[in-house]
Amino acid sequence: MTDLTAAVAPLRISLAGGGTDLPSYADRFGGDVLSFAIDRCAAVVRFPREFEGHVAGWFSVPDPASGSHAVLDNEIAAAILRDADTSAGCQIISAGDAPGGTGLGSSAAFAVAMVAALRPVGRFEPRDVAEEAFRVETRTLGRPVGRHDHYMAAMGGLRHLRFADGGVAAGPVPVPPGLDRFIGERLLLFFTGRTRDAGAMLTGQHRRTLAGDPRTIELLHGIHRLVPPMREALAGSRFDDIGPILGEHWELKRRLSPGITDERIEDHYRRALRAGASGGKLLGAGGGGFLLLAGEEGREAEVRQAMEARGLRELTFRYRERGATTTALAL
Repeated sequence: MTDLTAAVAPLRISLAGGGTDLPSYADRFGGDVLSFAIDRCAAVVRFPREFEGHVAGWFSVPDPASGSHAVLDNEIAAAILRDADTSAGCQIISAGDAPGGTGLGSSAAFAVAMVAALRPVGRFEPRDVAEEAFRVETRTLGRPVGRHDHYMAAMGGLRHLRFADGGVAAGPVPVPPGLDRFIGERLLLFFTGRTRDAGAMLTGQHRRTLAGDPRTIELLHGIHRLVPPMREALAGSRFDDIGPILGEHWELKRRLSPGITDERIEDHYRRALRAGASGGKLLGAGGGGFLLLAGEEGREAEVRQAMEARGLRELTFRYRERGATTTALAL
């Protein structure tokens, strides 16, 4: 009998504050991100060395530019394996519910699942796994990313993450009445058909912030200031307010860099608003990936039709309370 370890870590959707977790901003001003985990995940299965297997990856959404992200996942896996005690040897198979480079935190979720899979089943602290995955991406691989994605993948749920003095406060946010229904029915996610490397997209922002560029810092301040009203909207179950706040976030974010958006993405967004979306934004670093839209109540079908007419494929999802988990399997 062959013993296997399967680890699963959720992807996430950020509602407000995205980008303020980068150390170049957070270490100076403090950062806040309001985010929740979804039931779309990255998974890793660890086999012992004697198993006659191979390394592979599968994605449920077509990834027309998968090459660079497959390389990134391989680099993350290699770095984690080098640091871990794998003297007995092992083989890894990975799978995911969305392609890398689409703004759902899939690279961090893969890293978290990878770290968890190498530890004894059920015996890991989410914070430790998040920090180890973050360390590999930033210090070992030199990627200019923040801790937001790693903590969400490790901890799950609805969280207000606070970043200051090199640390993270990651307490859960009470789930308000009706949130599950709002997420499942009125928050819509559409793949733009393009992927991008978040690290490459964030490099310019990181450098400008370190250099004290006033425009970049003021835009990030504006994004930072949207966290309290978003949290208040959630706390009061005022779900109609969420779309407009997402829209404010997008108006600020799209001005951070010329590569974040283009005319095609802007046209997708304009058509969504005309069809009945109250607001939305590209997730993650921008430049492609998934477009998150909040539909006005009763007009979700119109928004879906408008996006499908433009060739955008929907990724359905639900809220997930759990973070990373590991399970022992046997063949």
